[in-house]
Amino acid sequence: MRRPQPIYPNKRIYRDHVHEQGIVKDRLTMKRNVLFWGMVLFALMGLGVSAYLTYLSSTPPSSCPVDNFSIFSCDEVIWSSYSHFYGVSVAFLGLGWFAVAIGLLVLARQHERFLRGLVAWSLISAVGVAGFVYTEVFLLGTVCLLCTLAHISGPAILTLSIISVHSRPP
Repeated sequence: MRRPQPIYPNKRIYRDHVHEQGIVKDRLTMKRNVLFWGMVLFALMGLGVSAYLTYLSSTPPSSCPVDNFSIFSCDEVIWSSYSHFYGVSVAFLGLGWFAVAIGLLVLARQHERFLRGLVAWSLISAVGVAGFVYTEVFLLGTVCLLCTLAHISGPAILTLSIISVHSRPP
Protein backbone atom coordinates (compact mmCIF):
# COMPACT_ATOMS: atom_id res chain seq x y z
CA MET A 1 0.00 0.00 0.00
CA ARG A 2 1.34 3.39 -0.99
CA ARG A 3 1.87 5.96 1.73
CA PRO A 4 -0.03 9.24 1.16
CA GLN A 5 1.94 12.35 0.33
CA PRO A 6 2.09 14.87 3.17
CA ILE A 7 0.25 18.17 2.76
CA TYR A 8 2.87 20.02 4.78
CA PRO A 9 6.05 17.88 4.58
CA ASN A 10 7.80 19.48 7.56
CA LYS A 11 4.78 18.83 9.83
CA ARG A 12 3.80 15.37 8.52
CA ILE A 13 0.13 16.24 8.17
CA TYR A 14 -1.78 13.90 5.88
CA ARG A 15 -5.30 13.96 4.49
CA ASP A 16 -7.63 11.17 5.53
CA HIS A 17 -10.17 10.04 2.95
CA VAL A 18 -13.55 9.03 4.34
CA HIS A 19 -14.95 6.90 1.52
CA GLU A 20 -18.43 6.38 2.96
CA GLN A 21 -19.27 10.09 3.00
CA GLY A 22 -17.10 11.15 0.11
CA ILE A 23 -15.49 13.93 2.14
CA VAL A 24 -11.87 14.72 2.73
CA LYS A 25 -11.04 15.60 6.32
CA ASP A 26 -7.86 17.34 7.20
CA ARG A 27 -6.29 16.18 10.48
CA LEU A 28 -5.18 19.69 11.24
CA THR A 29 -8.73 20.98 10.88
CA MET A 30 -10.00 18.19 13.11
CA LYS A 31 -7.38 19.04 15.74
CA ARG A 32 -8.34 22.72 15.62
CA ASN A 33 -12.02 21.78 16.02
CA VAL A 34 -11.24 19.64 19.06
CA LEU A 35 -9.23 22.49 20.57
CA PHE A 36 -12.02 24.99 19.82
CA TRP A 37 -14.74 22.86 21.40
CA GLY A 38 -12.48 22.16 24.38
CA MET A 39 -12.11 25.91 24.92
CA VAL A 40 -15.88 26.36 24.57
CA LEU A 41 -16.46 23.61 27.15
CA PHE A 42 -14.08 25.22 29.67
CA ALA A 43 -15.51 28.68 29.00
CA LEU A 44 -19.08 27.49 29.56
CA MET A 45 -18.06 25.63 32.71
CA GLY A 46 -16.31 28.76 34.03
CA LEU A 47 -19.27 30.94 33.06
CA GLY A 48 -21.72 28.65 34.87
CA VAL A 49 -19.59 28.36 38.00
CA SER A 50 -18.94 32.11 38.07
CA ALA A 51 -22.65 32.83 37.66
CA TYR A 52 -23.44 30.51 40.56
CA LEU A 53 -20.71 32.06 42.72
CA THR A 54 -22.05 35.52 41.86
CA TYR A 55 -25.47 34.36 43.02
CA LEU A 56 -23.99 32.92 46.23
CA SER A 57 -22.15 36.16 46.95
CA SER A 58 -25.48 37.99 46.98
CA THR A 59 -27.29 35.51 49.26
CA PRO A 60 -26.82 35.01 53.01
CA PRO A 61 -23.80 32.98 54.16
CA SER A 62 -24.16 29.22 54.55
CA SER A 63 -26.11 28.92 51.31
CA CYS A 64 -23.21 27.21 49.53
CA PRO A 65 -23.63 23.44 49.10
CA VAL A 66 -19.90 22.94 49.68
CA ASP A 67 -19.96 23.52 53.41
CA ASN A 68 -17.13 23.50 55.92
CA PHE A 69 -14.98 20.42 55.26
CA SER A 70 -11.62 20.86 56.97
CA ILE A 71 -9.73 23.11 54.52
CA PHE A 72 -12.61 23.45 52.04
CA SER A 73 -15.13 26.19 52.71
CA CYS A 74 -16.76 28.19 49.94
CA ASP A 75 -18.61 30.43 52.40
CA GLU A 76 -15.37 31.54 54.07
CA VAL A 77 -13.90 32.49 50.71
CA ILE A 78 -17.07 34.07 49.26
CA TRP A 79 -17.69 36.15 52.39
CA SER A 80 -14.07 37.07 53.15
CA SER A 81 -12.72 40.60 52.96
CA TYR A 82 -10.83 39.53 49.81
CA SER A 83 -13.99 38.58 47.89
CA HIS A 84 -14.51 42.07 46.50
CA PHE A 85 -12.23 44.17 44.33
CA TYR A 86 -13.07 47.88 44.60
CA GLY A 87 -16.56 46.95 45.71
CA VAL A 88 -17.21 44.45 42.90
CA SER A 89 -17.52 40.74 43.66
CA VAL A 90 -14.59 38.80 42.19
CA ALA A 91 -17.12 36.15 41.15
CA PHE A 92 -18.84 38.81 39.05
CA LEU A 93 -15.47 39.77 37.55
CA GLY A 94 -14.96 36.09 36.68
CA LEU A 95 -18.40 35.99 35.10
CA GLY A 96 -17.46 38.97 32.94
CA TRP A 97 -14.10 37.42 32.05
CA PHE A 98 -15.72 34.20 30.83
CA ALA A 99 -18.39 36.13 28.89
CA VAL A 100 -15.65 38.04 27.04
CA ALA A 101 -13.73 34.78 26.48
CA ILE A 102 -16.82 33.22 24.87
CA GLY A 103 -17.19 36.32 22.68
CA LEU A 104 -13.56 36.03 21.61
CA LEU A 105 -14.06 32.33 20.85
CA VAL A 106 -17.03 33.13 18.62
CA LEU A 107 -15.00 35.80 16.83
CA ALA A 108 -11.96 33.50 16.56
CA ARG A 109 -14.11 30.86 14.89
CA GLN A 110 -14.86 33.39 12.13
CA HIS A 111 -11.53 35.25 12.01
CA GLU A 112 -8.36 33.58 13.28
CA ARG A 113 -6.74 36.86 14.29
CA PHE A 114 -8.98 36.92 17.37
CA LEU A 115 -7.32 33.73 18.60
CA ARG A 116 -4.25 35.75 19.60
CA GLY A 117 -6.56 38.12 21.45
CA LEU A 118 -7.91 35.13 23.34
CA VAL A 119 -4.35 34.15 24.29
CA ALA A 120 -3.71 37.67 25.63
CA TRP A 121 -7.06 37.70 27.46
CA SER A 122 -6.24 34.30 28.98
CA LEU A 123 -2.88 35.57 30.22
CA ILE A 124 -4.82 38.11 32.29
CA SER A 125 -6.76 35.16 33.71
CA ALA A 126 -3.54 33.36 34.66
CA VAL A 127 -2.37 36.36 36.68
CA GLY A 128 -5.77 36.64 38.39
CA VAL A 129 -5.90 32.92 39.17
CA ALA A 130 -2.42 33.04 40.71
CA GLY A 131 -3.52 35.90 42.96
CA PHE A 132 -6.78 34.20 43.97
CA VAL A 133 -5.12 30.86 44.72
CA TYR A 134 -2.47 32.63 46.80
CA THR A 135 -5.20 34.46 48.71
CA GLU A 136 -7.17 31.27 49.38
CA VAL A 137 -4.24 29.11 50.43
CA PHE A 138 -1.95 31.53 52.27
CA LEU A 139 -4.14 34.39 53.48
CA LEU A 140 -7.44 32.62 54.18
CA GLY A 141 -6.17 29.10 54.80
CA THR A 142 -9.20 27.59 53.09
CA VAL A 143 -10.10 26.64 49.52
CA CYS A 144 -13.40 27.07 47.71
CA LEU A 145 -13.96 24.04 45.48
CA LEU A 146 -16.36 25.93 43.23
CA CYS A 147 -13.78 28.70 42.80
CA THR A 148 -11.22 26.03 41.94
CA LEU A 149 -13.35 24.90 39.00
CA ALA A 150 -13.27 28.45 37.64
CA HIS A 151 -9.54 28.67 38.41
CA ILE A 152 -8.93 25.55 36.30
CA SER A 153 -11.03 26.81 33.39
CA GLY A 154 -9.05 30.00 32.72
CA PRO A 155 -5.58 28.40 32.43
CA ALA A 156 -7.10 25.51 30.46
CA ILE A 157 -8.40 28.01 27.90
CA LEU A 158 -4.96 29.64 27.86
CA THR A 159 -3.24 26.31 27.20
CA LEU A 160 -5.66 25.25 24.48
CA SER A 161 -5.55 28.66 22.79
CA ILE A 162 -1.73 28.61 22.69
CA ILE A 163 -1.78 25.11 21.18
CA SER A 164 -4.37 26.27 18.67
CA VAL A 165 -2.27 29.28 17.62
CA HIS A 166 0.75 27.03 17.12
CA SER A 167 -1.21 24.46 15.12
CA ARG A 168 -2.06 26.87 12.30
CA PRO A 169 -0.93 25.79 8.85
CA PRO A 170 2.31 27.36 7.59
